[in-house]
Amino acid sequence: MHFDPLATQLLIFIGLLTGTASLAWGVLTYPLGIAPQASARYALANTLVTFGLILSTYRDTTTSYLFWYGADLCVLSGFILLKWGTQQLFKLRSSIRIDSILLLSIGLIMLLTMKPNPSSNIHLGILFSIATFIIFSQLAFEHFSYLKKANGSVIVLIPIVSIACIFLLRAFLLFFAPQSEDQLASITGAEAVPMLWTYVVLTLAINIIMFGNAITRLVDKIRSRAEKDYLTGLMNRRAILLHQERVHNFWLRDNVVYSLILFDLDYFKKINDEFGHAAGDAVLLHVANSLQKVIRVTDTFSRYGGEEFLLLLPATNEEEVLLITKKLKETLSESSLHWHGKLINITASFGCATIEKNDSQQELINRADIAMYKAKSEGRNCYCQAISSTKAESCSAS
Repeated sequence: MHFDPLATQLLIFIGLLTGTASLAWGVLTYPLGIAPQASARYALANTLVTFGLILSTYRDTTTSYLFWYGADLCVLSGFILLKWGTQQLFKLRSSIRIDSILLLSIGLIMLLTMKPNPSSNIHLGILFSIATFIIFSQLAFEHFSYLKKANGSVIVLIPIVSIACIFLLRAFLLFFAPQSEDQLASITGAEAVPMLWTYVVLTLAINIIMFGNAITRLVDKIRSRAEKDYLTGLMNRRAILLHQERVHNFWLRDNVVYSLILFDLDYFKKINDEFGHAAGDAVLLHVANSLQKVIRVTDTFSRYGGEEFLLLLPATNEEEVLLITKKLKETLSESSLHWHGKLINITASFGCATIEKNDSQQELINRADIAMYKAKSEGRNCYCQAISSTKAESCSAS
């Protein structure tokens, strides 16, 4: 087989790109541990593409299942692993069964309808292009689904969609203009140079996008951990205050009231002293899980600090927050924790407050805090509503 010098250089360059990308993804997998499962699949994907590319350069006039069928199936497997890595990275539903059926079907079509030699070059090119179009169309859709949910930019879809469109166009041209075989179905002649340059650009673009996705997921994970309480999984103090700032700005702009509920577990130190700190952690987790089941989807629950929790309730007035506080107090009083054969009764003192004119964020929290300590002074296991401009402070144990 005759190799054009420039085509040879481009093939080597593509091999170096995919090989280097494979090593880079391997480093992300271990020792860095950045999205290890997805990175491992990306590393294997680039390895398979590199191996398939090497196999395809050995094609000649002889019959060879490895160089004709194996090369294409190897590259397609790499493309599929690219998709599986994205599914793992974005926590999307796996398509292993569908992709396995697709790959098996392509292999059967090759075996039953084509010969592993140059006489089937055009047909193999068409089949490979259609399969690549299907895989990258699905990859683009999965990216779009994630970006839509994460409010990300769809610009990153351009290279993925471009690959799908290029291979669809390649299939059409090979089918309707078989004379374009040298330009589209060959990778060693001078005629293939423009197509090889296209592959170089797309190989770079795809790996850059995938690296960007991995880093984005890492940043999201770091941000999520920075905003969540390590034990309960609830928002932490910093995160709930930032969320309150957004709700407070909405109140200032549109005059939509919101409320807070602040509560502190009763006799929590006694639980730690009597049953141990592991039991205390179990109580905190139990409280978080129990109350999350009864709060509204619009409300935000957080661990404010120690045994103190804060609930942010958008679009909630004084009457509504009082009813919700009562419900939370009753739910908690009725939920006990069984700990190593012993029963731990859990109660809390609740304070609630509703935003008023001229209230700052901190002033609203302070009023809820005063109401909570009023509930403690009333004997605990009760709730108090903060003093407002129209009502005196009210407390109730029922």
